[in-house]
Amino acid sequence: MAATKTVRTKDRSIVFENHLDSTFEYWRRFGGVPPLKGKRVLDFGCGTGGMVQRLIDNGAAEVVGVDISEYAVAYGAERLAPYGDRVKMYAADIRTLDVGSFDVIVSQNTLEHVMPLGEVTRAVADRAKPGADMYFGFSPLWYSPFGHHGYPITRLPWHHLIFGDKAVLDAMEATSGKRYADAFDAGFNKATPDDFEAMFKTLPADIVSLRRNIVTGGWKQTVASIFGPIADLPPFRKYMTVSMYAHLRKR
Repeated sequence: MAATKTVRTKDRSIVFENHLDSTFEYWRRFGGVPPLKGKRVLDFGCGTGGMVQRLIDNGAAEVVGVDISEYAVAYGAERLAPYGDRVKMYAADIRTLDVGSFDVIVSQNTLEHVMPLGEVTRAVADRAKPGADMYFGFSPLWYSPFGHHGYPITRLPWHHLIFGDKAVLDAMEATSGKRYADAFDAGFNKATPDDFEAMFKTLPADIVSLRRNIVTGGWKQTVASIFGPIADLPPFRKYMTVSMYAHLRKR
């Protein structure tokens, strides 16, 4: 979302490398990268393509990346061009895109932005073959301590809930030069953990696992161990669920 066009390529390169690095943690939270050799994989919400590269490097025969950001996809297509026909990237709405069916579907840090949540996620699931595994991992949820995605950068938890949407919109405008009408216009769907769980249950898929606030070490693990029991209580779940990791299998 850089306002200065001359630094955009550099910015996207940094975003790509950060995304690629984050895929290690993503798959750790699912217990490891699933078998991908010879499989056709969809990366929904691919951004600049960090996950696409990780999937190809782990043996996928073909990876199709889909994202609504032309800016991100254009960079990813260029960056991943050496993989040839094994990678295809589209800046498009998944609901109207004809890309066939897939053996595996992956989505990282996307569902907290998707609108309308049920309709779009159902379109993703419809692209899965019977028996296909689908992995959805995403954070931070809107009502969690830092659900504003760093707009603004602050150490105060729930800053966006204390000071309202305007604080988020002001910070986004200062970064991008664009003024959004409200948080929804800015790409935050404000879905709660209960909203996501209810949505997953409507899909034509069995829930293999559905976990919240999964961390794998460091200070976050310590915090999770302290506050985990509280975060599981209904009155606090909405405000203390930072991440969700869902593994589904298409019926």
